[in-house]
Amino acid sequence: MVHSRYFIVVVSVITVFSFASLTEVIPTTTTLAQTEQVPQFERDPSWPKPLPNNWRLGIVWGVAVDPQDHVWVLHAADNYRDEIEDEGKVPAPPVIEFDPEGNLLRAWGGRDQGYPWFYRMDSQRLSRIDSQPHPVREHALNVDHRGNIWISGGGHLVLKFSPDGEFLLQIGELGKTSGSNHTEHLGNPSNVDFDPQTNEVYIADGYLNKRVVVYDADTGEYKRHWGRYGNVPDDSFEAGALPAWSGFPGPTGVFPRFAHGANISNSSLVYVADRAHNLIHVYESDGTFLKEGPTPGPINSVAFSADPDQYYLYGAGINAAGKIYIMRREDLKVLGEFDSAGQHFFDIDSHGNLFTCGLFMPEKLTLTHTPNRGGR
Repeated sequence: MVHSRYFIVVVSVITVFSFASLTEVIPTTTTLAQTEQVPQFERDPSWPKPLPNNWRLGIVWGVAVDPQDHVWVLHAADNYRDEIEDEGKVPAPPVIEFDPEGNLLRAWGGRDQGYPWFYRMDSQRLSRIDSQPHPVREHALNVDHRGNIWISGGGHLVLKFSPDGEFLLQIGELGKTSGSNHTEHLGNPSNVDFDPQTNEVYIADGYLNKRVVVYDADTGEYKRHWGRYGNVPDDSFEAGALPAWSGFPGPTGVFPRFAHGANISNSSLVYVADRAHNLIHVYESDGTFLKEGPTPGPINSVAFSADPDQYYLYGAGINAAGKIYIMRREDLKVLGEFDSAGQHFFDIDSHGNLFTCGLFMPEKLTLTHTPNRGGR
């Protein structure tokens, strides 16, 4: 399989003044061989609005858009408590809701709130680390079709909350992991997504385990799981060891090193971000493997354009790459890319605007142009 790696750069950067703010047109790189136009975005520095209560965020790990186009943010303030307090600021609660204009609506969550929370693991992701400076390990936040908030992270947990922060459901057992074929224990899950048609939650269980695993979103009842190419996951490596982050994968039952993101299309297809090998896998909802496509660099997760056909697929490049890739969903062809300050996880609202993690503050990228296909 031969993959093209040649690109040309769109040359101009335009700044546009308005009464409210200064916006920046984001230059998009397009592939040399393609002539198809791609969506264009502007970075909105006025979003979100300044935080109340002298709050400051830690590193932002997760961003998700709910059915009302409200934006939910997960950040790790506890890991930066000393730094934040030295600045004379107050660490904000880890879960924050913004309205479409960027006003803060609700904030909640964290340790010692009467429900389990996440903690940092050792290098083998088997043992808990309570020492400073980074004792807490929230990893991702996702919002389901009913507006409930799901958080995944260290400690082998996925937790479900109401928008008000009421604890609803736990999948996994705190501190316990039992391999990729266990139906109740997880292995440091990285993110989740949902199929509204079946009310199922799909978990990318790919940090310690090597699979996608599916549960009922109301009861937490186990449904099914699969590994790479739809095979049974293979945990034959020594307990605690992590597969190498190198080499092109063969058709084995593992996602070495990560199934870092699993996202569900309108047609119930499952798109898995294999960031270890610069690949996107596509599966039927029962785990049947359909196809894979290469990306120019490792990606953490994907998101779909807002049009009913979801013509475009966006890939969030791993932090060091600093890219968001624009792909044609039908054949996974990479059409272009642009720089982004933070792309651990990201999401799209009903107008096609992108919301990314940023670094210490989430970022809004406003959709300004969509070609006469896909997007809106």
